[in-house]
Amino acid sequence: MTILNEAGTPDTVSPLYCIGHLGEALPHALFVVVGTRAEAFAARTLLSTFGPDCARTAYVVLDPEPPERGALAAEVGRAARRYRECELCILVVGRTARLLGIDLSGEAGLIERRLHLAVHALELPSGGFTTSLEDSALAALLRRAPADAPGREEGPPKERGGFLSGLLGRRPEDSRTPGLRPVVLAGRASPDCRRRLAGELEQAGLEVAGFIPSPPPEEMPPVGPETVVAPLQPYLTETLRAAQERGAGVVHTLAPVGVDGTARFIRDVARAAGREINELARAREALAEVEGLRNRLRGLRVFLTGDTGLEIPLARTLAGAGAVILEVGTPRIARPALVPELQTLGVEIDIVEAPEWTRQIERVEESRPDLVIAGPGLYAPLTARGHLCRLSLDFLSGDIYGYAGARRLLELFITPLDRASKLDALEL
Repeated sequence: MTILNEAGTPDTVSPLYCIGHLGEALPHALFVVVGTRAEAFAARTLLSTFGPDCARTAYVVLDPEPPERGALAAEVGRAARRYRECELCILVVGRTARLLGIDLSGEAGLIERRLHLAVHALELPSGGFTTSLEDSALAALLRRAPADAPGREEGPPKERGGFLSGLLGRRPEDSRTPGLRPVVLAGRASPDCRRRLAGELEQAGLEVAGFIPSPPPEEMPPVGPETVVAPLQPYLTETLRAAQERGAGVVHTLAPVGVDGTARFIRDVARAAGREINELARAREALAEVEGLRNRLRGLRVFLTGDTGLEIPLARTLAGAGAVILEVGTPRIARPALVPELQTLGVEIDIVEAPEWTRQIERVEESRPDLVIAGPGLYAPLTARGHLCRLSLDFLSGDIYGYAGARRLLELFITPLDRASKLDALEL
């Protein structure tokens, strides 16, 4: 395996894009973008792709002169009054606010006292890639989670079980396996995907205490020394550091993407929680269900340009189905989270970290792949040059996690091929 760092300008969407995904995961949160008119315009433009109700969003446009103390809190208060059942406020602060010397911690504390809301102030990362803001938000939420580990209280046992037990009203706490640590899953996924993945883990005998992010905030699962935190996405490096600060066990394993990744994920999470399991039978059954889709990918030449941080798990899934990976571009390699992915990927695949987009276009032109996984910036020019492309952001919004998500993941790769075949059949 060759890993080349081009130290270039990769084709990535602004981290402001993830406000839409966070808004879907936290429907009772208010997102306040604090910065220039350009930053507010960029956020509104990016959020328009999600629909009008994706996130409760307000914008505080700063004048060139530093605002008076408390002015930001007053603006946020006016925005919060426009929404009902607002339980959480997330300040997304741009570069201008930092240059003007705004006291973020002071303003956040003032907003909390005035509005009686939990407030998280997140600085928009300079040079960050698409999912940087999502990682910062989840880390901030995790630091606010209760510190007590579940199942360690004195007194009679309470009616409590795993994530699905709370929904179905079963499995009292005294039936929990002694010494088995509860699992907290960190990462964004749709409610249906969460239920399915929690069910797959509980089927393996594990207790899923909850998810981060978790709506509403008061249902945030406890995180502490008796807890195991498992990330759904490999780019959540700051979130995992926050979990380690709490003393929680952190699982570094394959992302639950594809059948092989899900089987390894469940096995390693179970081992960290104190249980040895064998996922071979379930993995074989899941592979049999998607064998027809996997066969369609065999021999397909794929180029991944790099945008979201999910590229290496996607390449691993494609390679496992028999596709030929020409290049894997990724904004950055998050170590140690990606070490298991790199070890599984194979020695014949080239990885380019921080790829320079102009050189990447040249390499795509030279290799002429059958399919390109491209970000929005390269999608249009590559399509105009005759390349068949799949938008990388589709994998952020798709329910691709767990055994149940394996079919959806493969369909995302195959859909462009089907559309191209239908167009070719028209003979226009």
